[in-house]
Amino acid sequence: MCRLLLLLLPVALRAAPASSCAPCHREIYDAWRRTPMAQTSGAAAAADLTHAAFAAAGYRYRVFRDGEALSFDFSGAGVHATRTLSWFIGSGATARSFLLSGDGYLFEAPVAWYRAGDKWDLAPSYDRYTYPFLTRPALPACLNCHATGIQVVSGTHNRYADPPFAEPGITCERCHGAGERHIASATAATIVNPASLAPDRRDSVCAQCHLSGEVRVMRPGTTWSTYRPGDRLADSVAVFVRAGGTPGMTVTSHVEKLAQSRCKRVSGDALWCGSCHDPHGLSAPSRQKCLFCHESHPCTETLAARNRKQDECAACHMPKSSVTDAQHVVYTDHSIPRRPRPAVAAAPTSTDLVPFGGGRSTARDLALAWGIVAARGDRVADRPRAEALLATALQESPGDVELLLYLGEIYRNTDRGDFAIPLFQRAIRLDPAQLTASVGLGGIYLERGRPADAIPLWEDALKKDAGLVLVRTNLALAYWQTGDLRAAEQHLAKAVAMAPGLAAPAELLEKLRRARQ
Repeated sequence: MCRLLLLLLPVALRAAPASSCAPCHREIYDAWRRTPMAQTSGAAAAADLTHAAFAAAGYRYRVFRDGEALSFDFSGAGVHATRTLSWFIGSGATARSFLLSGDGYLFEAPVAWYRAGDKWDLAPSYDRYTYPFLTRPALPACLNCHATGIQVVSGTHNRYADPPFAEPGITCERCHGAGERHIASATAATIVNPASLAPDRRDSVCAQCHLSGEVRVMRPGTTWSTYRPGDRLADSVAVFVRAGGTPGMTVTSHVEKLAQSRCKRVSGDALWCGSCHDPHGLSAPSRQKCLFCHESHPCTETLAARNRKQDECAACHMPKSSVTDAQHVVYTDHSIPRRPRPAVAAAPTSTDLVPFGGGRSTARDLALAWGIVAARGDRVADRPRAEALLATALQESPGDVELLLYLGEIYRNTDRGDFAIPLFQRAIRLDPAQLTASVGLGGIYLERGRPADAIPLWEDALKKDAGLVLVRTNLALAYWQTGDLRAAEQHLAKAVAMAPGLAAPAELLEKLRRARQ
């Protein structure tokens, strides 16, 4: 929950349409339109995908066309519901996820399409839920790497204008910066050419979306939309990785894996993403690119003799491998191993977090990094370390809202409400737009028999993210305890509609209706 704070921002500036570049750069523009980057988002109805049915976690899912709309339904445990898929996310080169829309709020759908096997299945990480989870918020920081001109409604976490982005796909300005002056002047000096930038600024253009690390921390005063091409990414976000390298691959670990390769360590700044990739076209792996540094090796000649179609170094040294954060997909191993590695990730060789690339981090950044890690369900053991670092950093920066929230969450989750209350109250005063403190403080108040104090906090939270079903359920309980049974029933009915299959609101609604008879 607390992690959402780092992703809350005002509406991003609208970008100039990619078509504005076409009159002068027609060949590049036409080639770019065929790339995966240009096809990373769009209307779900336009997705040309086969119908399918599959079973998972006790439910039967079916994806189908309903007129022109792409929809899905599910049934199981006495529940049947249908939803329309509004938008797709992902180029389809490996997979496509989908978004649901409700009252302008966007949520991730539990179904996804995977190129491997041309099949539908649960979306990544949805196998952890025992019911169809329909209200995971689609946050602007995530959409920003799949679409252009994200149009989030100010003061909310996941409510958007219609459409939610100015243009589908990743367009020219994401890599070249604002194009208005360039369009007017048609001079090279008024546009960013990543290849001409200093190495750290050049590499930042790709790293903004292709470097996830173990955790990202926004620098003070920055947001997901602060970075602009030509800037250093490290000035707006601190990326932490495991000391000694993170085992396994993730969907967006390309930059981190390349940095682990011997090729990169030896070549230094001379090797970067653009050494092999043409962002304007569909460049296939080329042995010739490797031969800039390497002489032809007998193993490639032997391989070529066996199979001419695999006459490429990448066939052995950049193999396709499974990732640790998504099922049914494989990605290219950019660590360029001499021999293929096992697809399953080994345990981390180190538990320490360090800034990616040997960069510097502040005590505040490191404390937040551990706070984010400790908030994960499987990392409860990291809470003591996170608490100590957060408490120390907060002494230096008592007005830092992120520090207040992460430390407050640790206190709340370890039954130390007396310590959490003043932190949450201070965070609300400093930043009324935050969400975590409102949710957490309301929970403490309800536990302490103060439902009337919890109600306004949770009503405010639901304006920022209407899909907080458990918050809505607890809000109904607070209304019930204060005697407002009508409001309690309305919120429970909405919770059941938003999360069919979730037992808690359905059981409480049935109990309330029996009590009102």
